Amino acid sequence: MGPANGGAVRCMERRDPGHGIHKHPGGAVAALAEAVRSDREKGLQPCAVVATVGTTGTTALDPIEEIGRIARQEGLWLHVDAAMAGSAMILPECRWMWTGIEQADSLVLNSHKWLGAAFDCSLYFVRDPEHLIRVMSTNPSYLQTAVDKQVKNLRDWGIPLGRRFRALKLWFLLREQGVEGLQARLRRDLSNAQWLAAQVQQAKDWKVLAPVVLQTVCIRHEPAGLEGEALDKHTLDWCERVNASGGAYLTPAILDGRWMVRISIGGLTTERQHVEALWELIQREAACD
Repeated sequence: MGPANGGAVRCMERRDPGHGIHKHPGGAVAALAEAVRSDREKGLQPCAVVATVGTTGTTALDPIEEIGRIARQEGLWLHVDAAMAGSAMILPECRWMWTGIEQADSLVLNSHKWLGAAFDCSLYFVRDPEHLIRVMSTNPSYLQTAVDKQVKNLRDWGIPLGRRFRALKLWFLLREQGVEGLQARLRRDLSNAQWLAAQVQQAKDWKVLAPVVLQTVCIRHEPAGLEGEALDKHTLDWCERVNASGGAYLTPAILDGRWMVRISIGGLTTERQHVEALWELIQREAACD
């Protein structure tokens, strides 16, 4: 969002970024509407809203349909970042996660993540490419050809003049595994994440910190008597020991002001026995303090 006469850009971040599904989606949408109103009163001109389906930290989901309604009412561009969760949209049972996606003006998902395409391969969809072409097209005489009006010149859709044939990676993936094969692998990962979440919830002194709607499980070991910075140190220490063991690699992150550990289950060859071994390793390393 920037001032009407140009200048600095201000970003509005969601107030509850850590939870897999907003605890109070109506509140988040109301905050967006209020931010738009407030900016206009200050002489700023809102231009775009970015909603997320599957945040990096906890795979949180923004309410796309409600956000899209505000974007349409206010004349704002709606971009949807579905870098991780976008892959799950090949599963009919997961499509509820981006109800209202038809209102988006642009959408990005990273098929090199959970879907399994070789890095890097991101998919970008745009409702009206003329907005891109108007800003970024270039057509000097030495680039003109007889078929310019018959094909899409993607050089006019972005900054790079030349680009790698990234789409070929996705084509090979689809040919090698097929849609049903990809769906089966993603369902395997979803099942493994649910299994791990259940084990953590049943274990003494362990907590699952965010709803497990995809393949990421956010956990913390909270022994009696540990809190604050001491708890943070314990969390980082056992996570580092797991990583140093070579048995697995986990990523710590901050949620609601305290360190926790993310377990992202999505490797091409990760099966249930690997997740079971990981859970045993985690418990063993956490018990060392």
